Amino acid sequence: MRSIAPFPVDWVRIVELTPGPASDVRCCALIPIEDVDTELARPQCVAREVGEVEIFDGIFHDGMADRFGGCAEFFCQVRWQEPATVPAVEWALPFLWYWRAIRRGDQWIYLDSAGRDVELARVRVAAPDDYAVEVRALALRHYLHLRGRAMLLAVQVDQDHPGTSEVEREEHPLACGWASMEFQVYDYDGADGGKPLAASSLHGQYVVLPADGAPGPAWCTDEEPDDYPEFIYGLNASTGRPLTVQPTTDNTGVDGSPGPHFWTRIYFNAQVLDRYLAEPRRYTVTGSRISCLHVWSLSIGRTSDNLVEVDLYDLSRMPWREWDHWRAHNVAPAGGDPDEGKLRRERLNQVASSPDVVRDIRAALGRANNASQRRLGWPLWRPLAEPTATEWAALHPPVVSDRSALQGPLLTLSKVLVDSIDSSRLRKVLRTEPHRDAKSLALLQQYVDELDGPEDAVQPLRELQDLRSQGGFAHYTGSSADKALARVAGGATLPTEIFENICVKLIGAVDSIAMVISTATAG
Repeated sequence: MRSIAPFPVDWVRIVELTPGPASDVRCCALIPIEDVDTELARPQCVAREVGEVEIFDGIFHDGMADRFGGCAEFFCQVRWQEPATVPAVEWALPFLWYWRAIRRGDQWIYLDSAGRDVELARVRVAAPDDYAVEVRALALRHYLHLRGRAMLLAVQVDQDHPGTSEVEREEHPLACGWASMEFQVYDYDGADGGKPLAASSLHGQYVVLPADGAPGPAWCTDEEPDDYPEFIYGLNASTGRPLTVQPTTDNTGVDGSPGPHFWTRIYFNAQVLDRYLAEPRRYTVTGSRISCLHVWSLSIGRTSDNLVEVDLYDLSRMPWREWDHWRAHNVAPAGGDPDEGKLRRERLNQVASSPDVVRDIRAALGRANNASQRRLGWPLWRPLAEPTATEWAALHPPVVSDRSALQGPLLTLSKVLVDSIDSSRLRKVLRTEPHRDAKSLALLQQYVDELDGPEDAVQPLRELQDLRSQGGFAHYTGSSADKALARVAGGATLPTEIFENICVKLIGAVDSIAMVISTATAG
């Protein structure tokens, strides 16, 4: 009984077939909201009249609507065809299309306004006569509101009560604006004429009504938060108390009409990015932007003291469901210099870039491969396979102070810049036969030597590989590992600084190799 309600907020069971002794049969259809009273007054629920193709009196009925001329339309059913063993769940496609839902196992998911997966529907199939389909209530009611429809559900719930003695028959009808049902208590002769068996039955029909303002899918949503959080943007010089502001349109204004806090900078510790770096297939994080699939993006900057800075206007435009996460990392400015590139791009409308060592190392690798392609006809570094390709696309400096945070980024650099050297092709183009045990870095240095390049061209790559071999990136406790890290860190102590110093050396090495190859090609 608790599952039967006109205004559900959790899940709605729309299709069900459960075998006895406590059997449950449900089916559904959509009807115009103005026809609710008419449909509830029918003795037979029209939800049972859709979903089947028939030819009746020479007329073809496609099963998408009530074949008796009513306005009920098909929504969902479970169907199987012998001798198939797994029943198929069939939907009215506009519902799935609207949510842009995809199937994942026994559930259908969609993206919400924050770009996160949300379960839209789920199915349980145990046998052809034992299954159930449920839909997220507010998602269904949102769809009903847009369509001007109500969902009509036919229900038949029967249950035996073997521990109960003989009972007198009772009938309790329910007729209201959202249901037309009857609850019965009765008994019947048991198997083989045994003693009477008590039973109960609930049967009839009811409607699930639409909801205005329920959340919609990512592509078609205009959600407004119930309240706005306070973000710290500075300190009162007289009292030392935080100055706060809310990301409302009154404060930010709208395009073409800036509000009083349109350009107000809000600051966050770098750990705010961890959430997005952990899901590289969903989020792309660069030195100047966070992007979530096709759903939303946010312009960011980096201060000289490694804080993430965001203008209040940009913060106000991101999905409000993300605000709690950003509020948890909100800090007062610590006096670091702002991101000049962001300042010039957004306030002065100038073409300017922000510091981004990952972007720079990718560009350097591209230049070296282009030079190799021109001279040799193939890239010196092989195209990346998965999972390295995703790791390379998601590469980002560490955002925490624990040195173990260097493990992932440095391992990715090593796999890309060392492991991906095309050793087999490189060995074939060398003028002098290399040692049979020569590895990729030795082969690369020999190739540079033969082109009259610097003797230490691959030294930063050797240092990176040496660091990898000293007990692994996860541990920096042994003396050899400490020395290896000190050699590449350039005096830095924080993981972010260490990573950037290593990248600067690697960029120099790769650019040097590219220059040697390009010069030889030109000659």
